[in-house]
Amino acid sequence: CGWCPEGAKVMEDNIAANPGKVIGIAIHDNDPMAVASYNTWQKNLTSVSGFPSGSVDRADASSRGSWTGAITTNLAKTAECGIAMVTSEAGGLLNVDVYVGYNAPIASGKMLTVAIVENDVPQSSPGAQSNYSSTVVVDANWMHSHVFRGTITADAGDPIELNSSDKYTKVEFAGVDLSSFNLLDKANAHVAAFVNDNSGARDVLNAQEASFNEIKKWD
Repeated sequence: CGWCPEGAKVMEDNIAANPGKVIGIAIHDNDPMAVASYNTWQKNLTSVSGFPSGSVDRADASSRGSWTGAITTNLAKTAECGIAMVTSEAGGLLNVDVYVGYNAPIASGKMLTVAIVENDVPQSSPGAQSNYSSTVVVDANWMHSHVFRGTITADAGDPIELNSSDKYTKVEFAGVDLSSFNLLDKANAHVAAFVNDNSGARDVLNAQEASFNEIKKWD
C-alpha cells in the first residue's frame, strides 16, 4: 500500500516519543513478509477494513490519524501487571522466560502472546515499496521495521493464570527453532511479549520487548 510508509512513520514517531512504553508490531498483508494465519486472525479480531490500519491495545483497527491519541489515552492508565524477560539464543534455538508480576490476582481469561519481530528488513525488491506520502521519503534503500515474523505462542496467545500467591507467574519457552521465522539477521530480531484479553472490550494489559540474549527487568 502506498500509504503504508506514512503509517510506519506514525508508529516510529510514537515509539520514539515514548521510549520503553510503546511497542510496535508491523503485520504485513499480501507481500513476502506476510504471515498468513496470524494476519487473517488479527484482521478478523480487530475488523481491519483498509491499510494502513492500527490496533492500539487490541481495540478495533483505525486509521493512522487516530493512533497517537489512542496511545496517549492508554499510556495514562495504570498497568495491571508488569513483565520481565530473559532470552538466550544459540545455534538457531531460542529460549524465552517470561515473568508476569501483579500486586493482586487478575481475573482468568487472559492470554500471553510472545512474538518474534525484526527490524531493518529490506523491501521485497529494491524500489518495490509504493509511496503516496509527501512527508515520507521512500527510496530503494528504505527499510521495514518491527516486521512481525511469527508467534511462539498460539496466534491468540496461550492461556495464563495470574493469581499465584508469589505475585508472579513464570512461563518458559525452551528450544524454539528459529528456522521457521524467516529472519534475515538475528541481531535485528527481538521478542515482544504481551498479556492480552481478546474478549469483551479487549485489551493489552502490558507489553515488553527484549533482544536475543538479553535480561529485561521489570518495567
